[in-house]
Amino acid sequence: MSPLTELLRRATAEELRAVAGTAFARRLARGTLERGAYVRWLSCLQAIYAELEWALMWHRQHPVVGPLCLPELWCNELLQDDLSALLGPSWYASAHRQDAAPTVERLGLLCDEAPELLAAHAWALYATALPGQGQTGGGVARTLGLRGSAGTVFLRHATHLDGEAYRAHLLDTLDQLTLSASAREALLHEASRAVRGVYALFDMLGRGLPQERQAREEGRSGWLQALTPLRGAFGA
Repeated sequence: MSPLTELLRRATAEELRAVAGTAFARRLARGTLERGAYVRWLSCLQAIYAELEWALMWHRQHPVVGPLCLPELWCNELLQDDLSALLGPSWYASAHRQDAAPTVERLGLLCDEAPELLAAHAWALYATALPGQGQTGGGVARTLGLRGSAGTVFLRHATHLDGEAYRAHLLDTLDQLTLSASAREALLHEASRAVRGVYALFDMLGRGLPQERQAREEGRSGWLQALTPLRGAFGA
């Protein structure tokens, strides 16, 4: 029988390709998101990771969930740091997280009724190549005029060297789980559902994006307006 992680990859391959093909994911990969869209994405992720990590910790004694509690991979606090840098200390009141509601509600339901299926979400959110992972944050930082790692801590965490070791450990732990055939099937189904939820989020976020040409023209217009006072100052 194939390892569980291989079955998970096969079960979600099409959904992961669909996520990577969304307009939002393509813009994120190029580092050309405008500030509002980027903050909205981080806000949604923060709500999702916070719910998942709380649920994992709550069930840390569970035979399936417990071995997957790897705080070294957790992202809630990183996302909070980014949102604080971008929105200020009162970021929570300003963050728009409504697009994450379906996934957050699903995680809450699993926490109460089927905690073993949280493993599927842990795999999807920590061990797959979701858009945003594998980036250094440099493109986003340049586009938004951010300095250092402020506002891009989450993106940079996805590429830190220790993260690869912990992700490998997560995969090994999943492969070592002793599950019945029905339990494995349920986990595969939930993983597919989890990635479809990510797709729905990226698709929703992409609908509000301006067209690339419009975004470039708006950026150029703002740049020229910023130069106008300088021309006057030098007697142009």
